[in-house]
Amino acid sequence: MTSTTNSSNTPSRIAVASNSNFHFIKHLETRRYGLKEYKIGYEDLVAFKLYSNFYECSTKNTECDPNYGGIFNLEFSLDGKLLVAVCEGKQVLLFDAATQKVVHTVENAHQHCVNCVKFLNNIHFATCSDDTSIKLWDIRNVKYSMRTLHGHSNWVKNIEWSEKENVMVTSAFDGSVYAWNLKSHTENNMLYDKVFLMNGLMRMKLTGDGTKMVISTTNGYMIIIHDLNLKTLATDLRSFRPNLYRLMQISDQCFPVGTIYNYLFSTTRKRNRIEFIDDFPNDAAVISSLQIHPHGWCAVSRNLTEEENEEWTCVHDIQTRDPKDYENAFSQIEEEIPEEVDSEELNNHRPTDLWMGYLSLDEYSNRHRELSNSAHDVWENLPSMGILNSGLIGLNTSFSVYFSQHPEHRNKIIRNLPRMTHFIKEDIVGKGYIKEPCFSNDGRIICSPSNKGIRLLAFNEKCQELSMCVPDNPRQLKSIVELENYHKDVVVSCKFSPNHYQLVSGCLGSEIKWYRPII
Repeated sequence: MTSTTNSSNTPSRIAVASNSNFHFIKHLETRRYGLKEYKIGYEDLVAFKLYSNFYECSTKNTECDPNYGGIFNLEFSLDGKLLVAVCEGKQVLLFDAATQKVVHTVENAHQHCVNCVKFLNNIHFATCSDDTSIKLWDIRNVKYSMRTLHGHSNWVKNIEWSEKENVMVTSAFDGSVYAWNLKSHTENNMLYDKVFLMNGLMRMKLTGDGTKMVISTTNGYMIIIHDLNLKTLATDLRSFRPNLYRLMQISDQCFPVGTIYNYLFSTTRKRNRIEFIDDFPNDAAVISSLQIHPHGWCAVSRNLTEEENEEWTCVHDIQTRDPKDYENAFSQIEEEIPEEVDSEELNNHRPTDLWMGYLSLDEYSNRHRELSNSAHDVWENLPSMGILNSGLIGLNTSFSVYFSQHPEHRNKIIRNLPRMTHFIKEDIVGKGYIKEPCFSNDGRIICSPSNKGIRLLAFNEKCQELSMCVPDNPRQLKSIVELENYHKDVVVSCKFSPNHYQLVSGCLGSEIKWYRPII
């Protein structure tokens, strides 16, 4: 490892020493003449050379107006020519990616802090906010938004675009996921469907091909929905309670209201198959951020423990597994059958005897209605989860018909496959703020906010693609470059360009930094 400075108060750069046998000028000459005398691993050497030589390249002062607050999210246009930054102070900033200069500023883009920005195509992008709204914009005229969408009842944190079904998908702290048909709208609003609802929903992401939805939660696990079909998702998962099923897994107790949904985990399902991820290197609680690999191979997440004394970045494989891997992924719980059950008692029995104690969404909204524009996402404002024991666990006539037809599911609990491939521990800084990692366009590198800087993490020391270095057991991510103290405050966002070797990061101090490889 090499470092450019020794002071802890000034910018410093720590990088792995480059391969001295690789000459980049020779590589450019070979490419110019169209020669293809590349040996195995040559592309890995090129990638390592580029990523290990990332430096700051800002051409001007990148500090914005202090009133802008934190730079909460960054997004490049699909062609990489434009960068949009959204701010805690309700602003939307548009940058020319070539000159790194602000070309337009939208003041008061929302009524509260802006959380996320997503390009839907080359000219249109969407933003969402703590004011519960989503706005659509046209880069050719950003004086005013094209349309404002209402539907969520709490802070909107995620915007995704499904190319497969041509709909925009959003999620919020009201626990709901909405699918918006942007081509069909009524007089007052666009048509949308509530396709998913659960307590403790934190982040929602789609794979690039739209075949999977990944959800992170405040309860220490993630959900994969395989073979995603947004049109039938709400119907297919009707009444399914993920937290209740997760409680069954933890407690080793079967609840009829949970086991009747075992079929949702079946590998024979052709659409909207459910799978949980719960293997983490720590006792994960709030999985605060989530990003998907460009090829849909894996998901990178960042989580906190319940005590907020540890923060980890983890990589999980999300690809479809061989059905044989699931054959023994269950446990059979022994049940004590009562000797006699009075018929009157049976008829008066409640639908279930053990339920999750949820904080209702309406109650949650009322409780926090008076909150002013929050400077950050405090965990105390998230829905809580508890357990209410209403009495003994007993027989239930409501489910007897189902279990008479499917006796194999009565005492069966589906278990989760280990899917974690890589991990690394993060510093605990900027408590209460969500730090958003990102993948490089080729998927070889993860950029992770680290205190007042960033670090570039690879799957191994050769900077290989994940498909070439899948470990048998979870391994620590390898730090390729650490750019420390480049910002004046904690970094909370970063983004790679989709078409160029260009990287940006934003901090809580209204500052954006630009980076590129300097050979």
